[in-house]
Amino acid sequence: MQIDLSINSRHTEEIVSGKRPLAIWRIFIAVYAAALAIALLDLADVHSFLGDIDDRMRELQIRHFFSAGGSWYDLSLPVIATPDAYSSPWSRLIDLPFIAITTALAPAFGLEKAMSISFDIWPPMMLSFFCLLVAIVLRPQLRATALLNYTLTITAVILMTFAVWEFVPGRIDHHNMQIVGLMMILAGLQKWDRSGGILAGVGTLLCFVISLEGLPFIAVGFAGLVLCFLLNVEGTRRILFAAATTILVLTIPAALVFIGPKASLSMQCDAFSAPYILLAIGFSGTLAAGVAFLGHKRLHMKLLGLGLPAACVATAAALLFPRCLSGPYWMIDPLSKADWLDRVSQEYSFFYFLQHGQFFIVVMLAVLGCIAVMAVPGIIEETRKHRPAMAIIFAIAVTSLLLTLLQTRNIRFAFAFIPLFLPLAIQLGARMESSVADRSRGLAAFAAVLVIVAIILLRFAVPPQTSQYDAIDYMAYDECLGQDFSVLSSQKPGGIAVPQGLALPLVFAAPDGFSVAAVPFHRASPGMKRMFEAFTTHDSEVRRTALLPFDYVAVCRFRLAADPNQAPLYAELAKGGSWPGLERVPAPSKTDFQLFRIDHAALR
Repeated sequence: MQIDLSINSRHTEEIVSGKRPLAIWRIFIAVYAAALAIALLDLADVHSFLGDIDDRMRELQIRHFFSAGGSWYDLSLPVIATPDAYSSPWSRLIDLPFIAITTALAPAFGLEKAMSISFDIWPPMMLSFFCLLVAIVLRPQLRATALLNYTLTITAVILMTFAVWEFVPGRIDHHNMQIVGLMMILAGLQKWDRSGGILAGVGTLLCFVISLEGLPFIAVGFAGLVLCFLLNVEGTRRILFAAATTILVLTIPAALVFIGPKASLSMQCDAFSAPYILLAIGFSGTLAAGVAFLGHKRLHMKLLGLGLPAACVATAAALLFPRCLSGPYWMIDPLSKADWLDRVSQEYSFFYFLQHGQFFIVVMLAVLGCIAVMAVPGIIEETRKHRPAMAIIFAIAVTSLLLTLLQTRNIRFAFAFIPLFLPLAIQLGARMESSVADRSRGLAAFAAVLVIVAIILLRFAVPPQTSQYDAIDYMAYDECLGQDFSVLSSQKPGGIAVPQGLALPLVFAAPDGFSVAAVPFHRASPGMKRMFEAFTTHDSEVRRTALLPFDYVAVCRFRLAADPNQAPLYAELAKGGSWPGLERVPAPSKTDFQLFRIDHAALR
């Protein structure tokens, strides 16, 4: 009966105020129009602000599928040999729409053009799904005049810019679909019924299959649902049972379709595989059974009935897959970590932005913090009225902001979730008693001022850092843009040892049969280790061992002088010099691309 009272109370509020929420389709049109304009604006300079190496790797994976040796379940990429063939951790779920669109258009446009079209049209199509989900989450908050509702909606979308830019044409990595999956969970929570549970379950499974980035947010969402179940909050049993059952029923079919029987039984700690299949089935089965049989039990019985099986599932996973206790990056060796991972800016906290003068992003994070603080009274009021969905969604959003402060790779999620609470923050206390509303406004304003003051103090407390680049950094640059690689056509195919910045340009330019030693991805750590040893060591024996599996060395001339004490081989070749045991292959035209054939017996 409680849910009926909640609905009637909300309906009464609408009648008294004379203001009803906008229709979903109206909110969707406003959100999508604003988001599409922001996405297309990003391409005004013909470059995507967020475009990165992930897009190139995804393109390489899709291209390999359409090659003669490609197949649905084979995620190995022979063009990257470390010296073993690189195996991608990325699911075919993301590849599926690109493959489908390319296959459909290839008869009319040819394979190459059809693939290019698919890269351009699918991200904006995903953006429409994202915007529909945003509209579902926003709608209950939009209870002001039509003009103010549209203003708040469009402003919220503008604040989502860093998330919207994940849907720019050509942005084909997995982050956009990951955002969609998480937004499905938020929209499902907002609906707070059986259909919402199914939506949240599908979104959870999407996130599992795509990557592991969404796990913290999924954990927070389900923790909120379990807490509501323990406290007998009305409607929780329906949504939680539907979500858990959806995951339980669909996990095995999803595994068989997207990774295959063999990979489903394998242990891949950085990708959807046996450990995560076990956890998904175990936890969802525990929740489904718990909701079905413990619904009317006392709190201690619920805690025991849910906690004991969940602990057994976690223990079984730890015993069966102990390697995964070291995390998804267990394969990264100390040298690759020091010379690659520790230099990746997205692994740093938000202090990186302060230290490197990126104050606009810091200010935007402060704005998100203010929105979160100002939304707290509204969240408390929603919870007091037995409408917990917003509180759980808010917890997920705040988690995304906190994780962004700790590790900036999460910034896309914070900008996707926190702006959803702008209407609640702006209409602070609009439906509270006047005395409570005044106190809430005062506290929220005081806390927002503290956020702003903290950012200002940090601006002066954190000393700026002048970027100091060294030979290791130079090796990560692509200095062969627009250069002539045709010298490769005259050589026998083989493995090429390269600095990491040259790897992907060379992959896309080289004729069939050539492979590169490494790319800057965690699974290529064995190859990266070899390359760092080859280019930076002063020990000839270490260099010979590192280069033994390869036939060539390739380096682009670099305009800045590299320190030979830090990277002797790279410094010499980057300035156009020579090295004992490396025979220069003459290029047919003037180019900065340099290819050397390895004489392993003479190599020093």
